[in-house]
Amino acid sequence: MKSFRSSWWLLLGLAFLTTDATCNKENPSSSPPPCQERAVFGDPAMSPYALPYPAGHAYVLSQSYCYAQGGHRNQLAYDFALPIGDTVTAARAGVVLEVREDLADTGSSVDPGAHNHVFVEHADGTVAFYAHLQQDGVAVQAGQTVALGQFIATSGNSGNTGNFPHLHFGVYQGWPAREGYDVAVNFYNAEGPLNAAGGLVKDEWYLALPEQ
Repeated sequence: MKSFRSSWWLLLGLAFLTTDATCNKENPSSSPPPCQERAVFGDPAMSPYALPYPAGHAYVLSQSYCYAQGGHRNQLAYDFALPIGDTVTAARAGVVLEVREDLADTGSSVDPGAHNHVFVEHADGTVAFYAHLQQDGVAVQAGQTVALGQFIATSGNSGNTGNFPHLHFGVYQGWPAREGYDVAVNFYNAEGPLNAAGGLVKDEWYLALPEQ
């Protein structure tokens, strides 16, 4: 009987440890590193991402990543100054996870999470986020496969933009998307300056070069 009880408690303990490890993997207790520490960019020539607008188009980067004076203080994200109605394209092939397009282009929402958007999951599990899209301007739907460079939406002024129309673009490590669990990206077809870390620079123009 003593041997049976010992074995039972051992099995229970192993089950608890297994469950605890699984929970910690899905819901890590530790916080992500600060934004600037996460901002590790590779060689843009090796990036799997193209600029999220058509070749031949150029836009100003109105806000860069980890920007302390704006909404990106903890985000590896970019804001491109696309006017309302301009074309947004898939920066990488993938499958659409979620879309929203019902909000008006007022730019005055007080809820930072309320905006028209598209989420696209890539083959490696990362997820691209396209936000502040035009009302009724999304051209794809959840479950749809999209190709690199495919038209997915028109840029807008939905959500909390400060009434400055732009396209917000960022990439997350996985789904669901969580702030702080993002990916530092640059673009293989971008003509424009990079900083010492390899990231795009606020107030600079970026031209999308055609495929070679």
